Amino acid sequence: MKVSELQSILLEELKFLLPDWKFIKSKREFQRSEEGLVWYLHIGCINHLEDFDAVADVAVEFKAGKERLCIVGAELGNIEGRGQLRFPVSNREAAKSSAFELYEHFNERGLPFLRKYSDPAEVVGTLRNGGAEAMLISPFLNQHQDQINRLSSHYGISM
Repeated sequence: MKVSELQSILLEELKFLLPDWKFIKSKREFQRSEEGLVWYLHIGCINHLEDFDAVADVAVEFKAGKERLCIVGAELGNIEGRGQLRFPVSNREAAKSSAFELYEHFNERGLPFLRKYSDPAEVVGTLRNGGAEAMLISPFLNQHQDQINRLSSHYGISM
């Protein structure tokens, strides 16, 4: 079976497991939107000759109309503190079981991350404190102050 077919099976399984999420095929990501917030679950594929490993990251995007104020996110394994978490797929059965395992990790680690960092005050506080957690949610240190300023200004968080 082609790697692309295996990827399709994994993504179809995830679509079944995430019925309330909109799937954007061209980006391999699932989205949920509320006013001013977008949650993302992005699926990456690390291709090998005859199989692939799926990886997943989550993100929260803060918006003012169509303008992005800030986006923070992390890979599921990094949220757990163990480095990149890969879900191997080599055949149809592995695609289905890896999809379910990825979904379970998303529920255990990804959703709590999304809920926590959907609070702009939590994001601002984390970025202000700096350190490992700030680098986890936003790895570009040179953007932290701009993210703090944008969120603080828009949501009335005291500087």
